This record gives sequence, structure tokens and C-alpha cells, in this order.
Amino acid sequence: MLAPIPPIGPPTKPMRPYRRILAAGLLLALTALVVIGWREARSDPVVRQATFVTARLPHGTPPLRVVLISDIHIGNAAMPPARLQRIVTQINALRPDAVLIAGDLVNGYAPHNRDFRPWDMVGPLSRLHTPLGTFAMLGNHDTATAPDTVVAALRRAGVTVLRNHAARVGPIALIGVEMDRMDAWDMAPLMDEAQRLGGLPVIMTHAPPGPSTVPSAVPLVLAGHTHCGQIVFPGFDNSFDYLHWEQRYEPRFRCGLVQTPGYTIVVTAGLGAATIPPLRLNAPPDLWLITIRPL
Repeated sequence: MLAPIPPIGPPTKPMRPYRRILAAGLLLALTALVVIGWREARSDPVVRQATFVTARLPHGTPPLRVVLISDIHIGNAAMPPARLQRIVTQINALRPDAVLIAGDLVNGYAPHNRDFRPWDMVGPLSRLHTPLGTFAMLGNHDTATAPDTVVAALRRAGVTVLRNHAARVGPIALIGVEMDRMDAWDMAPLMDEAQRLGGLPVIMTHAPPGPSTVPSAVPLVLAGHTHCGQIVFPGFDNSFDYLHWEQRYEPRFRCGLVQTPGYTIVVTAGLGAATIPPLRLNAPPDLWLITIRPL
């Protein structure tokens, strides 16, 4: 009769009951956070409103109503074409004079990524109804994948792309500046272009710029990129990139309407989510209805 083979290594201790309860509780909490975050990432954007009043517009200038959106990230699981179409319907119901898109229309960092699907946004965006048009500039995801393809898709949707150029939109000169061009050297010709167009100079860029990079002639800046933190817990936001150990943006510019000594900035939370899986916690998607009018 063969003798039993002794086990190799020290005997395994059974998990104590309180540890099993703790592990089950942590798993349940993690599952709940994922479910809540998934639902929040795919929820209808919150409509936020702001009025920008300035003495630099001539008295009697009709108010300009623009909708600011950003970070669509089409192709991501949180942004199928059907959801973008619902958002377009929501925007049309606000009856804005113009729609401004502050970058990151696509997702991914290479054109061969399976979620790089720029043509999926053509149908929904082409259904935007605005008297003065729809204007967009590129974000880091757009320039890192295939910017020419993104631009081609936008133009097919009837969107005017401002790649370091300005356009007259009612009483304002809208200046679309890519996030790596916000310096005095690159801004000088753009400000000259805006001056030739006339109107109030307003910058639209993807990431919130530092105060020292905004020309003194610009009273209003529109931006996205931050996702308002996207996943926010008490005492934590994603303004600091721990993976690359660098500051993504100034924490005060993480979200919303911010007054600085030189200008006002509106930072939208964006519509999509760039993470895998796409989750949002305490930072719901939003869009801004901004009214610009004289004093």
C-alpha cells in the first residue's frame, strides 16, 4: 500500500471569515463603482449656462448664444453614434447661434486603433442646426492619430475647422489654437488675423492654457481636455499625472467657470471618456450654453 505524498511547502491556512467578508465587500464596492461610473459616462450631458458681459462690444450688439462642447471621443464604448445623435438633438433644442467644439473628437493614439472611428461622427454632427455654423479645433487625440482624416470627416459634416486660424462668428473673432501653439511667438500672427476680422477676440483651445500664454487682448477662453477630473474622489483629481510625474494642468482650471485677473475661462467636462473601460465618477458629462453680450 502506497504511503500518502506529503504536500509541498507549508500548509495553506484557510481564509478567516472576516477576511472573506472584507474581500467580498471590496469586490462588491468595486463592482458598484464600475456600474455607476459606466452609467455616468453614458449619461446625457448636464446643460450649464453662463453669461459673459463685456464693455468691449458696441452698445446694441445682439447677444451671441454659443454651445461649447469637447472631448467627444467618438468610437469609444461610451460614445457610439446613437449617443452622439441624442446629444445633437439636445443641442439643437437649445437653439444656439453657433456650436464650438474644443477638440478630442476621436479616441486613441494611433490610426490603427480599433476605436479610431472618425467617420462615425459625420452623420450626427451634420445634423447640427446653427445659423452661424459649427466650428472645431483639434485636441491631443486628434493630432496623435490621423489629423488629416479627422479634419476630412469634420468638413464632410459641414464643420469649419480652425487649425491655428480665426473666423468671424457674429460679434466675435473666434481663434482656434492647438494646445502646443499657446505661446507669444505663435499667437502673434493669430492675433493679427483676429484683428483684421474685427470683433471681440475669443480663444478656443483644447487644454486650459497657463495665464502667461493668453494675450492681454483676449477676455474669454474656451477649453476642454480635463474631463473635469473624470474620476473624482475627495482630495483627489487627475490634474497630476502620476504615471509620467508631471502636472497636466493647473488644478484651478480643472472644471467650470474660472475668473482670472486677465480673462475668463470656461472649461467643459466634455461628452465622452477616454479611459478603458470608459468611466466617470462625480464628473458628469456636460455642455455649456454661453451668452456673450455687451454691457
